[in-house]
Amino acid sequence: MSAGRVAEAICGSARHLSRIFMPTGVSPSRYILEQRLDRARQVLADPGSRHLTIAEVAHRWGFAGQAHFNRVFRDRFGCTPGETRPFVL
Repeated sequence: MSAGRVAEAICGSARHLSRIFMPTGVSPSRYILEQRLDRARQVLADPGSRHLTIAEVAHRWGFAGQAHFNRVFRDRFGCTPGETRPFVL
């Protein structure tokens, strides 16, 4: 999902969407990325989702590659996706 597609769906233009987000100090694209990362983290932290690989979680939340997912995940949360998973005996 891109900022342009969101803009088309709710307000018509990417420029207008950027103006809406301006007071937050976060770009629409950054906000979308952070939401996707937050959702992926929730899935990874859920013991019921242990059957999913990290690559599958990354793909489900729109990341084209696991390397990119790992990098932006670590930048956002300070740990790798694998470190987020609960330890199960």
